[in-house]
Amino acid sequence: MKVAITGVSGGIGRALAAEFKRRGYFIIGLDLKAEGEGDEYHSIDLTDTSRSLQLYHEIHQKHPDLKLWINNAGIAVLGPLKDQSLADFERVMKINFNAPVAATHFWIKHMSDGGCVVNMASAAGFIPSGDMSSYVASKHALVGFTRAVQLELLSQGSKISTCLVAPGFVKTEIMQVGSKYGLPEKLNQFASTPEECAREIVDGIIRGEREIIPTMTGKLMTGMYRYLPFGQKLAEKVYLKSREIKEK
Repeated sequence: MKVAITGVSGGIGRALAAEFKRRGYFIIGLDLKAEGEGDEYHSIDLTDTSRSLQLYHEIHQKHPDLKLWINNAGIAVLGPLKDQSLADFERVMKINFNAPVAATHFWIKHMSDGGCVVNMASAAGFIPSGDMSSYVASKHALVGFTRAVQLELLSQGSKISTCLVAPGFVKTEIMQVGSKYGLPEKLNQFASTPEECAREIVDGIIRGEREIIPTMTGKLMTGMYRYLPFGQKLAEKVYLKSREIKEK
């Protein structure tokens, strides 16, 4: 059994590699760093679509039996939109959305029957929050894209599938805990570890789930937002309260 994971060198990616390895998988890791995790590792800038597609082709030729690809790589640029450059916004979209689109487009055409492309979104893909508009936009786009492609595959009777993953708070660098616009330190106690998150994700993938909401905060936040009539107002209050905590 083999799995390829982008963004394998940190946070959830590293934890996923460790969890899959513990279960006997051969790990193909991809990341920007020169060296990284995995039985096989590739250094790649995912914003370079042409080079990425070339690498995917090379991986497919070497591992034609690869049936699990995880688009995990992601970044966040925090702060009000007016303080961000368009270049920053575009980079977030390229890594968090465009790169998974390119990989999904390639692998649903080349992966063998029974294969699955997993796209790592976030609870922020369902719930808007201020000071992270580029991240929220990229994750909302990825949620809609992954669900749309899954519908297409189902209608075509394809034996390839997609899987949407949307964690809540996880103790990774992307949270920028304690920074001006990051997660307030008082809320970090509710965040899950990458290892806890990875176990839930791997369990869900192995069970064949098409949508996985790992972590307690992910389930709570997305559930309340989607099913309570005042979900939008609640999201606004949570964001404003977090700003009050940061300013004290």
